Amino acid sequence: MILKNIVLHQIVKELKGKPYLNNSNKLINISSTVNEFVEKLIKNYSSKNPTQGSFKEGEDNYPFQKKVKIYFQDNDFLKFSVDAMEILLKEIDKATTTGGYVVFVHYEDKKTDFLITAMLDKSAQFTVDDKKLDIEKLMTLDIDKLARANRLNVNRWNNNEPQYLSFIKGTREISKYFLDFIGSTDISSSKQNLKILKDTIDQYVRFQNIRGERKERIRENISNYLTKCFNDEKEVEIDSVSSLIDNENPNDFKLYITENEIEVSDKIKIYKKGDYEIFIRNRIKEDGYVLVFDKALINSKITREGNNIIIHDVPEESLDLVFEIGNNEPE
Repeated sequence: MILKNIVLHQIVKELKGKPYLNNSNKLINISSTVNEFVEKLIKNYSSKNPTQGSFKEGEDNYPFQKKVKIYFQDNDFLKFSVDAMEILLKEIDKATTTGGYVVFVHYEDKKTDFLITAMLDKSAQFTVDDKKLDIEKLMTLDIDKLARANRLNVNRWNNNEPQYLSFIKGTREISKYFLDFIGSTDISSSKQNLKILKDTIDQYVRFQNIRGERKERIRENISNYLTKCFNDEKEVEIDSVSSLIDNENPNDFKLYITENEIEVSDKIKIYKKGDYEIFIRNRIKEDGYVLVFDKALINSKITREGNNIIIHDVPEESLDLVFEIGNNEPE
């Protein structure tokens, strides 16, 4: 990780009060302590499996994205951050919420530029004076309890690739004002997230060399879980998926996502059954036909003999209709 720029501002606002800015007039000097702070911030952010999003259309209505473009043209990070705080001031004035400290970080990792905007709260920590052996209370920035945070993958954004913007919910829900401040859609598509989740599960199963009955049990458990989430109108949670994969090591799959920097939302809302079709159905597409069937039918109503698929117990009237139409087709 190469830290390029960092600055800290404050937005002061009591509950239902009028907000005002306490902006810094300089960037923070980069030191070993500051590097350690940023590394912990990034690690904490990544561990929460951020929700994916993208910028809304219309730079005039959502000017944060315009300010980012200007920064990468003139390289004035302080001006960018102050301009961004003015946008935040307008948005937070609409909300019943409190203020906090806002840190802007530009860093490079694996030749990719990232821009983090995070709101932090203070928390009480206790320290000891070794000479006096007194206990003292310090108010410190609490990285472990990120209030709201956003990260922009600048390279992906510039290349018009999906999944370039992400959020974490932290200790407070992602409020509308923070989303409007960044100018972001709240989540990427349900179908896109579930496709990434399915591919990641398949990778993890291969990585752990999970086979046979255990692999089939995982597939069935996750399929049932997604169906229940859809029917109950609840979000799919990565924590729950991780536990279903291995209840004895419930965090291993989630850790695999973090370590491999896989960009999938921590919580996924399913809007229609087709969004999670890949978890419950197989699809075979060949020249002239597409065969789609529930995975639960394998080895019961659908079997395989070599390169042939056999479908059992198809109603006679259905077959008559299909083959009658086929026989009456003009040559």
